[in-house]
Amino acid sequence: MEIHQLEYFLAVEKYGSFSSASLEVNVSQSTMSQQIKKLEDELGVLLFIRYSRSVELTPAGQDFLVHAQRIVNEIADSRETIEQYTTFDKGLIKIGSVPYMAYLGLNQIITNFLTSHPTFDFEVHAAHSDDLLKWMRERKINVAFISSPFTGDYDIDFYPLVNDRIVALVYTDHPAAKKSQIDLSDLSVDRLLLLKSSTSYRNNLIKACKEAGFEPKMGLEDGNVEMIRSFVEAGLGVSLMGSYIANSISTSKTKVIPIKQDIQLQSGLAIPKYSRLPIATSCFKDFTLKEAKILLPN
Repeated sequence: MEIHQLEYFLAVEKYGSFSSASLEVNVSQSTMSQQIKKLEDELGVLLFIRYSRSVELTPAGQDFLVHAQRIVNEIADSRETIEQYTTFDKGLIKIGSVPYMAYLGLNQIITNFLTSHPTFDFEVHAAHSDDLLKWMRERKINVAFISSPFTGDYDIDFYPLVNDRIVALVYTDHPAAKKSQIDLSDLSVDRLLLLKSSTSYRNNLIKACKEAGFEPKMGLEDGNVEMIRSFVEAGLGVSLMGSYIANSISTSKTKVIPIKQDIQLQSGLAIPKYSRLPIATSCFKDFTLKEAKILLPN
């Protein structure tokens, strides 16, 4: 069994196709097919069910997937750890973040870190929490600022940084704008304009609406805070979001209203579990936790 065979196996599982997987890892389709067949012969089982245009894992392949992913990740971790001992003065930190991090003050932490560590190079990748968690598992990013709740299917350490509560952002002529607090049921006829965070967060909001007695009408789900605000201002719907973001973007055409239901939103730093953290990742984690006590609203 060779490492490249495991990488080919993971690529085929990811794309469900030998042809697409071969493009991902830059080998010919015939080479990839031969190596997967060689791996299956060595293991003595079929890992994939082959169809005319796609493949899917066999039960044995599903069990093998867990171990293959772990082995490849451990090798990547080992390489990263050793490389950073030899290239620490010019290390690269790949940071993922939800798109609205600036409204929580998280962008200032990144700025301060890079100012304090000028020899570090960096990449920042914005996406919602589900994608960021996936990218960490695939080792495409080192750390990520994400929002909770999120699915528990990822092997990460999560460090809460900002605790918040969901509020409503409504246009000034909305009936709810005259109240000091509303029930979610007061929004039952409105379209919901949601800030895209994670599938779990979305499901929690939908569940809360159902418990309040109505099925929410989804009008928009997007990571662009300014777009959501403009739609609210135009009276196209109402938004449910964390109070820090809502208060930061509210204008004379909108109003932030507390809601009766206690729906929590927590943002923080997520790091893949390592037996030993790579130096750059450890450095960024320690810096973030220290700065958060000074800069963030908690």
